[in-house]
Amino acid sequence: MVSRTCFLSRQAIFNPSMNVAAYDLQSNLPSVQDGNPADAKPDSIRVLSEMFSDPGLDLVIGDCTGLVTMTPPALAAGLWKYVPPERVMIGLSPAENDDATVQLAEIAAEGYRLVIDESRAADHAQLLSNDKHAVKIDVTKFRPDALARRVQQLRKHKSKILADHIETYDDLEFCKFLHIDWFQGNFLSRPASRKNEIPVNRLAMMQLLSKLHDTEADISEIEKLAAQDVALSYKLLRYANSAAVALPRSVTSVGHAVRLVGLNTLRSWSSALLMSAVDSKPRELMTVALIRAHMCELLGQTVPNANKDSYHTAGLLSVLDAILDTDMATVLSELPLSQEINEALIHRAGPIGAALRCTLAYESADWDHAEFSGIASDMIRGKYWEAVAWSRKISDNLLN
Repeated sequence: MVSRTCFLSRQAIFNPSMNVAAYDLQSNLPSVQDGNPADAKPDSIRVLSEMFSDPGLDLVIGDCTGLVTMTPPALAAGLWKYVPPERVMIGLSPAENDDATVQLAEIAAEGYRLVIDESRAADHAQLLSNDKHAVKIDVTKFRPDALARRVQQLRKHKSKILADHIETYDDLEFCKFLHIDWFQGNFLSRPASRKNEIPVNRLAMMQLLSKLHDTEADISEIEKLAAQDVALSYKLLRYANSAAVALPRSVTSVGHAVRLVGLNTLRSWSSALLMSAVDSKPRELMTVALIRAHMCELLGQTVPNANKDSYHTAGLLSVLDAILDTDMATVLSELPLSQEINEALIHRAGPIGAALRCTLAYESADWDHAEFSGIASDMIRGKYWEAVAWSRKISDNLLN
């Protein structure tokens, strides 16, 4: 399926501390990505303006900076004028012929920060002498020694260096060793290694998760479990009493919270808190988990008689292999989840697996596979944006 709906997703760009420095905004809008000036029709321009207006950006990136990459023809068509310079960096995609040289100087003069592919760096040396701009390098195009040399060559510019397409944590560590400024790629949601055992320092977390997701456990057992982890109890009660939850009365205990919000909700909160406590992983990984959880849940709500909590759980736990640096089958062997959730997480099978496939496709801008159960593509986009907004609310109030 190739949807006519204008999709927009994001991928985090990290600084050396592994905090989010910006989000790369990825769209299927032809006039942005394909760069045919004839595609700059009024409806495309209207959608572009809506997506990159302040309200549109607030939904997807919050207070962060966005990166919008355009082709030279799209820049020549003036589409950059529809994104606000204080919120968005403009990227110039790699291409064989460079017919946007004059445009770049004009765009920079309007206050936009530019991200220029390293293949074009020599042609834009004057622009890259300004440290507010950046040069992007695709690390998959270089062997390690060649990458080191190319980064050294780019150091003659004052601009920041963005390493793109980092697929593994080993590649990330090498880029950090080269003192690159920003990092982007699929490494975040992948295990650093493929062990078939759970690390010893993560066993306690897994034991807690196992008890939390035991459907035979009652409220008293969950309350006793949470009481064993003082930090977990404190954060649960603090969040339950926050304005974000807006319960009608003060919550005095974990058991009280269960009675007010429900056992499945408390399981979700507790699981998110436990996984976010893994300090060797970027905080953004937990944000990804929350987005997946809520988008899967929203998709599940369109399925008659579906258990939306199972959809939520599958999305939330889909990052466990990356958190534990262990293959998913090993992780799930330690958790008392339903066969349906296990099949979804390992094989992407069943209705829950289909919702997870759709969510992951949208997340990675694989627009042809961002589909679920025949629902309209604009609904899928709306559910993603709603999930992003929900995850921000949870992160700001539960995980801080």
